[in-house]
Amino acid sequence: TALLDMTDDTPLPQADIVVAADIMYEVQTGRALARRAVEALRQGSCVIVGDSPGRAGRPAFLKELKELGVEGATFVDIIGRTCTGPRNELICGKGSLSISETPIELPIAIMDLDPSILIKTVLKK
Repeated sequence: TALLDMTDDTPLPQADIVVAADIMYEVQTGRALARRAVEALRQGSCVIVGDSPGRAGRPAFLKELKELGVEGATFVDIIGRTCTGPRNELICGKGSLSISETPIELPIAIMDLDPSILIKTVLKK
């Protein structure tokens, strides 16, 4: 496990799987995540992205992925559940809809990117 600033240019560490969840609140973070996802794919990592519908960064993420040569990447909408138990206020502030005493269903979206998507995209051209 490693934490990093996805908006800087520090190289990603080598990893089998890169997971990013619930971070596309802004257009800037959507674009930055796309660049990091492609960086990870080029290193041979699988990338899993989780997002809540309606986040401002999702369209920017998808557009940036396409501009970086990743075509056909899509989110799959599913029903998830809220978290239970204590959480840090930085993650779930007062009034947060993502935490509850008992799990509540809510829509989420998942994208699973395999490094082969880069090869498929290149072969299509």
